[in-house]
This record gives sequence, structure tokens and C-alpha cells, in this order.
Amino acid sequence: MNNVQIFELEIEDYRQYEGNQTIPLETTSEKHINVIEGQNGSGKSNILNAITLCFYGEETHTDSNDDEGLESDPLVNKKRLKELEPGESIQGHIEIKLGKGEPEYAFRRTFSTARQEDAAEGDREERQFNSSIGDLRLRQRFGGNDWRPNPNPENILREILPTHVHEYFLFDGEQLDEFFQTGYTDHVRAAVLDVSHIELLNSAVSHLGKVQRDFESESSELGGDIQELQERKEEASQELERLKQKRDDLEDEIDTAEGKIDDIYDELAGSADDDVREMQQRRVYLEERLDEQEEELVEAKEAVGASLARAGGIAYNADALRYAVSELEEYESSQNGVPGLTEELLRGILSRDTCVCGTDLAECDSSREHIEDLLEEQTSESQDAIEGRLRMERALRDGESLIEDLLADLSELEDTRTAIDENETELANISAQLEDEDIIDNERAQELEQRRRDIQGRISKMEREVGELNGKIEQQEDVVDERREEWKQAMREQDEHDLLVRQSEFIDSATDKLTEIKREILEQVRTETEQRLERYYNDLIWKDEDYEVVLTEEYEVRLYGPDGRKNLGSLSAGERQVLALSFMAALSKISGFSAPVVIDTPLGRISSEPKQLIAQNVPDYLNDTQVTFLMTDVEYSEDVRAYISNEVANEYHLEFQNGVTQVTDR
Repeated sequence: MNNVQIFELEIEDYRQYEGNQTIPLETTSEKHINVIEGQNGSGKSNILNAITLCFYGEETHTDSNDDEGLESDPLVNKKRLKELEPGESIQGHIEIKLGKGEPEYAFRRTFSTARQEDAAEGDREERQFNSSIGDLRLRQRFGGNDWRPNPNPENILREILPTHVHEYFLFDGEQLDEFFQTGYTDHVRAAVLDVSHIELLNSAVSHLGKVQRDFESESSELGGDIQELQERKEEASQELERLKQKRDDLEDEIDTAEGKIDDIYDELAGSADDDVREMQQRRVYLEERLDEQEEELVEAKEAVGASLARAGGIAYNADALRYAVSELEEYESSQNGVPGLTEELLRGILSRDTCVCGTDLAECDSSREHIEDLLEEQTSESQDAIEGRLRMERALRDGESLIEDLLADLSELEDTRTAIDENETELANISAQLEDEDIIDNERAQELEQRRRDIQGRISKMEREVGELNGKIEQQEDVVDERREEWKQAMREQDEHDLLVRQSEFIDSATDKLTEIKREILEQVRTETEQRLERYYNDLIWKDEDYEVVLTEEYEVRLYGPDGRKNLGSLSAGERQVLALSFMAALSKISGFSAPVVIDTPLGRISSEPKQLIAQNVPDYLNDTQVTFLMTDVEYSEDVRAYISNEVANEYHLEFQNGVTQVTDR
């Protein structure tokens, strides 16, 4: 196996793992899967938590619903804590050996739990104990058993699996269902940025900006107009940075506020009150539908604009065209292009060889030629009139079709607006009903809804401020450009400053190029993610239909089935989990990091048929990667086991008894 893998996980006195327990996890290219199986509450999630706690000082899985609250316990094993007197503490540790081919690094993090000095025996645990986490340490192997401390564990870990991408390698399968909830585009955008490896380009652009400012600030010592122009330019730049910082701060506040609303939604969705729960479910659906309708509105407006451009000319000039056609028809019927001289009369003169004035045309060539010229002119005018009439008639006929298209597009636009109005009205009604004690006798729901409304009001206000700031930023960027051009023009007029100007312009050019490269990389990663997402989803989904999956430039995921676009909110929990799992597999595949993958409860909400498809396909997508599945006994059914048995290197069972978990071979 060419990728980095975990060779061994050592846990000492961590949560339900008492004493020192070692789990060998070495795999091979042919057998690259580990399975750790156990019932709910046996400590599967804490295997994942142990890994992320060791590496990053945080526990990925904090939901205690499935593991009977074990995650909220002190870090040190509870049985060991019974040995403590007030003021005493116990230390545990987690160590992970990993590398390529053979263990190269041993990452280790200690933790400790102390019993409070003033704790009483009957106090709640959070009152009795206080846990703390130590620094990450690293021993590096230099051949044989020569392990030496490495003073830069964070740097080594950053090279193997940086913090900002670890969630695409070490994740909870059940929480995947929540990935594509409202506002998920921010997560998708962040994910694509994470795996794009553009930090170096961002740093380079930032560095170039600093170098440029330093270069140009030298001109402030030149005095005169140049000094004044430099100061004006600098003032404009500082104002621009102030506006951008204010916008960034507001966007952070919006993110925080949206997180609070998500928490409120979770609580309402988990309410024991059926009415509250149903209203919240309906609201989530309506909000997702509203997002889609607003995009449909944009598309409908674009369609109306295009139809108007095609039909507008004809529609506005239809009366004039009809009048022209009528006049031409009258002209054709009279064939009276030149008064007195009709085509029929001229042809008769030529056939008789005698003009109306008595001239013998057989004897007078010039007179014959004159009559022939008149006939040709008359014929040409008639033909032109006919062709012109036909073109105008075609234009009117085509115009009628274009106008019908325009009317249809306008009707669709109006329907979309009406649907949005109805949706927003229903959302407002849900909010009012949740707050109305005559409808919902639930004080907690009313309190949560009032808080949600207040927060949503603040978000709306902040979003308006962000919009206004974006306008000001755009204007200020023009001011900076203008003042910078004035400064450069003044500098150019003095030959001795030519070098400084050329240096500044070179940095401009380099910055533009780096920005272009960054844009191209992001587009490439977005496209590759889209292609893999579509492929994986179609392989994993259990329905006999082909789906088109689109990842838009705004990082929205759109799913199209045979009967049209699928609303993500209408997908079942299993379908959303498959979509998220496909997305995670795509990201881990294209990320460029050769790190191991650990998935807790990968098949938790999946029924039997898709379970088999996932068991059959996911290992293939990650065929050169060590994959560790943490599964319940229900997930690891005989069917699933049969599908992956040829690729399983290690199978373990978590035996949980009397508050302690033992890891045994399965």
C-alpha cells in the first residue's frame, strides 16, 4: 500500500477503555479494510474520537444519543476515577503509530482528569471532575527501534492530514445525513477550497500585496506632489481594508447566528410535541423549496429577457408590418409601379413590335431597348415587392410564435412568483402558530420560535449591511485604482522613479497571474468533484434510474432524475446519506492526501439493498487507502460481510460489560 496507514492504536484509560489496550490495524494492498464491530454504547464512536483527540485535540463525535451519554463523561475511565480522592488526578493517553510500509511516526497525546478539591461524593460528575488535554507529541523512527522525539509534530501532521481536511477522512456516517441541510453550499464551497491546495497561492498573493505596499511606501519620502498622492492612495487603501474587515466580521456573525438557528431547529425537530415536530419538518421542507424557487425565479427572468429580445422587435412593429403588407398586396394587384405603364402593356408592345406612339420597334433598336429596360425595371420592382411582402408575412408569422413563447415564459415567471408568495406566507404562518399559545401549548417551542425570529431578524439586517458594504467596497476599489494611477503617472514623469514604477507594475502582473491560476484550479477541482459525485451516486443508489448530478459554480448540488429535478429536501435520509457519502468519497479521492479513512457507522440509516451496494462499491473507490469501518452488529450483516470479506485485514469486536469495553478478535 502506497498510502499512509494507521499501524496501531493504543488507548489507555480513555472513557470506557480501562487500562492499556492496543488495536493492531495494519493492512495490505489486497486487504485494506479494518472492521471494528460492536453494539450501540460499546465505544465505536470513541475509537473515532480517540483518533481525532490524539491528532487534533478534539472529539469528532459529540452526540451522546447513541452511546448512552458516554461522550459527556470525563476523559479518564470512570472506574479509575473511583480511586481518586479530592484534589487527585489520573492521566491517560492515546498513541497512534502510522506511516507507509512500516510505522514511521508515533503521535501521542495525554489527557488527565482531576477530582475537584471541594467535590462531594453525591455531586454530579461535571461538578466532581475536571478534564484537560496535553500537547501533541511525536516520536519519529530512524531505522530499527531507533525512535527519537520530533519537536515539530504539528508540521508533520499537517503534511499527512491537515486539520482543515480531516473531516473528509475521519467522519461519522450517521451525521452525513445532516450535510445537505439548509446552507450546505457554504460547507461544499469550503470543502472544495480545502482540497484545492491553494493556500500557497493565497499566501503568495498576500505576500505580493505586502511587498507592493512596502515598495510604494518608499515614495512617501520623495516629498511634493508624489508624497501627497502616496498618502491619498494609502488612505484609500486603508479605507478599503476597513470596509472589507467590517464585511468579514459581519459574515462571521451571520455564520454564528445561523448556527444558533440550526440548534433551535434541531431542538424543535426533536420535540416530544407531535405538532411542533411536524411544523418544523414542514418548515425545513418549505425553506429548501424556497431556495430552489428563488433560483427558478432567476432562471424564469432570464428566459423572459431572452424571449423579449427575440419577440420584442416584431411585437412593437406588428401594426406597421401589417400596414406595409396591405399596401404591397394592393400594389401587386394593380401592378402599377409606374403610372400608366403596366407589365402587361409593355409585354404587348414588344409582342406587336409597335409602340403606342406608332414607332416600329423592328426598325428602331433604341426604342425597343427602351421598352425592354422599362419592362425589366417594372418586373424587378414587382418581384422586390413580392419578396418584401413575403418576408414581412414570415416575420409576422414567426413573431406570433415568438410572442406565444414570451407569453408562456411570462406566465411561468408569474407562477413562480405566486408559488414563492404562497411559500413565504405558509412559513410566516408556521412561525406565528409556533408562537401562538392558543395553537401550541408548548412554552419551550414558543420561546425557541421567538428567539429564532429575533435571530433571523438580526441576520436579515446584517445581510443588508453586507450588501451595502459590498457596494461601498466596489466603489472604494475604483477610488484606490484611480489614486494609484494618479500616483503612477506622477512617478513616470520623473525618470529617476521609473524603476519603482516598473517594480510595482511587475507585482500587479504577478498578482493577476496568480489569481487567474487560483481560479483555474478551483474550477478544475469543482468539475472533478462534480464528475466523481455523479459517478459514485449512480453506483451507490439502489434505484434503477440514471441521475445527473450538477455542482454549480455557486456550489449548489442539483440532482436530476428521469422525471426532472429532485428536491434535496424530498430525498429520504438514506438517499441524502448516499449523496453525502459520495461527496466525501469524491473529496478524499481528489484531495491529494494519502491518509487513512475511518468511518463511524457508515451504513446506519441504509436499508438492506443499498447497504450491499455501498459495501460492494465504497472499498473499490478507496482501493489504495486503508479504510476502517466502525459498525454495529446490525450494519455488519452476513451479506455485508460476504461482500467485503476478501478485502478485510482485521476484524475486532467491542465487548462492553460493567462500564468497560474490551477489544477482542472477532
